[in-house]
Amino acid sequence: MAKRMLMENGVPVELRMRAVKSLGPSPVVVLLDAIAQCGGTCGATRDLADVLVSLAAEAAKDPAALERLTKCAQTPEDPAYTAALRTIAAMPTEQRPAAFKAVAVRQIVIGTIPGAMQYDTKEIKAKPGEILELNLKNTDTMQHNLLMVMPGKMSEVGVAADKMGDTPEGKACQFVPDMPSVLAVMGLIDPGKSGSLFYVVPQKPGTYQYVCTVPGHWRMMNGKLKVAP
Repeated sequence: MAKRMLMENGVPVELRMRAVKSLGPSPVVVLLDAIAQCGGTCGATRDLADVLVSLAAEAAKDPAALERLTKCAQTPEDPAYTAALRTIAAMPTEQRPAAFKAVAVRQIVIGTIPGAMQYDTKEIKAKPGEILELNLKNTDTMQHNLLMVMPGKMSEVGVAADKMGDTPEGKACQFVPDMPSVLAVMGLIDPGKSGSLFYVVPQKPGTYQYVCTVPGHWRMMNGKLKVAP
């Protein structure tokens, strides 16, 4: 049952985390194995990567996890390459593997405009492969999230999120549609709180998008990530 929860699409994050914890003494290695089994193509891969990043502090204290993360992050063709690199970037510099202590992480702060249902940053420029730490400061009176999506797919993702409706089931999934065009997720951030997302910029140049998928928000609350060498 636990293994199925790791591999199936649409499983809430808290259930994936519970499954990971039940499968072995090194949750990070369990996650990396699951990502490898997914092959980087199934719908669960993104969720597994997000759970992996959330365990960065735990991974920094686990020699077996550090060794595996290092190997994955040094092998671009590995299905877990991006997830491993994001996880290492989320560690304090002094706790990273020796080969990655000098890896640069650029911080970008994105705010919300109270009452306007908009991000205060509408465009971000980045280079292929760059690592960003996106910080969302929610100064609004309602919850917001932030999803990174493939070029030209924002409307598709937004409409799918609207169909979830403002329901307990939708909220349990952070209003994140189970779609391959969703590249990374910063879950729901409460009013007055902040959240962060470590993100490895895609190697393919283009105009990607970031968007809030709380039902009804996406048409106004979005921005562009322009990727160019």
